[in-house]
Amino acid sequence: MAKTALGCGMDNCEIVFDLRCLQDPSYKDRGVGKLSANLVRAVGQLRERVGVSTLGLVDPALPPLEDRFLHLVDRVRSNAYLGVKGCSTVFFELSPMTHDPFFLGRIVNDPDILKLAIVYDFIPLMKPERYLPTASNRLDYHTQLIWLSRYDHFFPISQHTSDELQRLLGVDPLRITKTGAPIDSAFERADASGRRERFSERYVLACGGAEPRKNVECPILAHAGSAVMQDAGIRLVVNGNYPPVWQAILRDLYTGNGGRPELLVFPGFVDEDELVSIYRGALCTVVATHMEGFSIPVVEAMAAGSAVIASAIPAHKELIGRDDLMFSPDNAEELRKKLEAIAVDQALRTEIVQDQSTRWQRFRADKIAGEFWSTVGDLITRRQPKPTVLRGARPQIAFLSPMPPDQSGVADYSAASIKELGKLADVHVFSRLAPMTTPDGAASAQQITTLPCLSSGFDRVVGVVGNSHFHLEVFQLLERYGGACIEHDNRLLGFYAGLFGRSRTCAVAERELGRSVTEDEIISWLQDESRLRATFLGEIAEWASPMFVHSRVTARIVQERFSKTAVYLPFSIYRQWENDPTDQRLKSAARQSLGIAAKEFAIVSLGFVHSTKAVEECIWAVDLVRSWNIPVKLYFVGELAGDEGPFKDMVSQLGLTDHVVFSSSFIRETQYRDYLLAADAAIQLRTHRFGGLSGALLDCITVGLPTVTNEDLAMAMEAPTYVATVPDHPSPVLIAEALAGISQAGVNRSQFDEERRRYCEVRSFKNYARLLCEGLGF
Repeated sequence: MAKTALGCGMDNCEIVFDLRCLQDPSYKDRGVGKLSANLVRAVGQLRERVGVSTLGLVDPALPPLEDRFLHLVDRVRSNAYLGVKGCSTVFFELSPMTHDPFFLGRIVNDPDILKLAIVYDFIPLMKPERYLPTASNRLDYHTQLIWLSRYDHFFPISQHTSDELQRLLGVDPLRITKTGAPIDSAFERADASGRRERFSERYVLACGGAEPRKNVECPILAHAGSAVMQDAGIRLVVNGNYPPVWQAILRDLYTGNGGRPELLVFPGFVDEDELVSIYRGALCTVVATHMEGFSIPVVEAMAAGSAVIASAIPAHKELIGRDDLMFSPDNAEELRKKLEAIAVDQALRTEIVQDQSTRWQRFRADKIAGEFWSTVGDLITRRQPKPTVLRGARPQIAFLSPMPPDQSGVADYSAASIKELGKLADVHVFSRLAPMTTPDGAASAQQITTLPCLSSGFDRVVGVVGNSHFHLEVFQLLERYGGACIEHDNRLLGFYAGLFGRSRTCAVAERELGRSVTEDEIISWLQDESRLRATFLGEIAEWASPMFVHSRVTARIVQERFSKTAVYLPFSIYRQWENDPTDQRLKSAARQSLGIAAKEFAIVSLGFVHSTKAVEECIWAVDLVRSWNIPVKLYFVGELAGDEGPFKDMVSQLGLTDHVVFSSSFIRETQYRDYLLAADAAIQLRTHRFGGLSGALLDCITVGLPTVTNEDLAMAMEAPTYVATVPDHPSPVLIAEALAGISQAGVNRSQFDEERRRYCEVRSFKNYARLLCEGLGF
């Protein structure tokens, strides 16, 4: 099989953005968020050169993305598993040192994706004792640096950050394009007339923020120690949303160094328009920060027409460009002299404002976005297209599933499917328990980890999910990292209620049904699944790319309820027969082995005995069939899944002790097969619906055994003609009539052989493996 490549030329392109910084309250309305939103908003500029669709990645663990950001992209995903990519892909990391890098591991490790990163600063390395105080902090930060080094091209927001990028990570300058942070549109409005000034008195503005590196203490000391400022009554306005305790500390510092308390002002939170007014009204603006990758306050003050003086740090030097307007951030006396000179000299202020009036222009939002997307367009067109098909390469599939020795039907099913899948691809198995040996058909087997979800060495990651605790690890990895998913069951009520508690179970059901769901309703569903109204497949449908289901009925429900197209993958036959199961000689031998009389009309019901299989209705049906003089005997071939008392009491009360048999112990495989061969008919019913499947019914169909089942199950299994149907809430009378019809027909299984063989061919694991590979894009 040829292995498909993930790129397909440059005519069309999907732009993928990491939008987590726009979810995070700490960043979405600060410089990081403003730059990110500005660039995403302007992606349309690229459409003049390349066909573009946009995808935003969001983290469900963070607050939901607000509508103002949600509308910036065509669609969103809650994980970074992109699945089958039909066009070239470009990924943008808008804030690479901010959030968990493993969330994006599969994308960052993918050599076929062009990966671009905005880089702000490396401030934690400048002051590690504050920002990286523990070994864990340092490990996390250096891990982020390693992930950052894997990007293809970088957009630092200043020359200083560009220099640090080269120094710390050894990045080739050819892989770097300097950009900048955009100022808010409020600062670009030329007309300042009609603005109401916040402060009528003269004042100096000190740009701060509730962060020690902002170093607002320096202008506080300079202003407090200035006789010129104090005598003239010139106020010091400190912006930045300082909490009351911090304000009290700064006021003590100010008055303790000679400042008049009424001259120190903290305006608190202000909106953008008011901030512009504060800048415009200031005699000058002071930015004294110790460390920055870029300094938005400097650019904002320039744009607002305020004379700016700033600390002599690299980020400020490239913005201001004049040594006479800079000071050491630790030298309040140096700052005092400059403040006094500007405060008393109108001509100097005018000269500074004029000089700085053009320096901020390059940070207009449209200019930054235009230059950014122009560079991106060049990078895309220069990138060498990947061949659409790599000949001779086998697909690499990571297969996450329960496997033997897990005592699970899904584990057995997965093991059987890998035998054929391994002929078409290299299948690497990851399971809850480390397999003692590598399963037949698998290239390797190991205990489940996050590795397959992060590594681009696997072309696809496939997780198998079912309605039991055996699937918890697979489910959690799908939730965080995404992947293709084979959803084995048509409902996950037991899984959610048993592993996540009632609160999440109710929440998932409410999202699916669009109404409130109480804990009492969940309990009633658990007690009687015939009442079940929710499938609990919504989260899997959201995470999976693609989602495979084994029933067309389930696929329809997934489309109707979750607007997700599920891929139908016919449920396969995993119990194989070396000899022809319709051979009458095999039937006679099996009946003799089990002690079934020659003239007895033997009926089997296979699998766990549970109320969801309409056990009471089946017992009543046996009573009716016997009243019609048919020598019927019903064998429940499987363990009782709950309290056996009510069923056995009912059998005794109806006088059917010799005609209804429950298994007394675990049924061995050889016994199970003998019952399938020996039976004249079978009953396989399900009171829960939604396109549920039955391995036992599949076994009956495989051996050509006439069977009575309910309509939903028959439709889900696409049952052949020798399966008789009764309503989904069957009455004993209808079940009895269907069984009587089979008895009176006296059918020989061989008469269904052609239909049986066609059914088995479609549901062979060979066909299953082929369809799975097609669904995965191979």
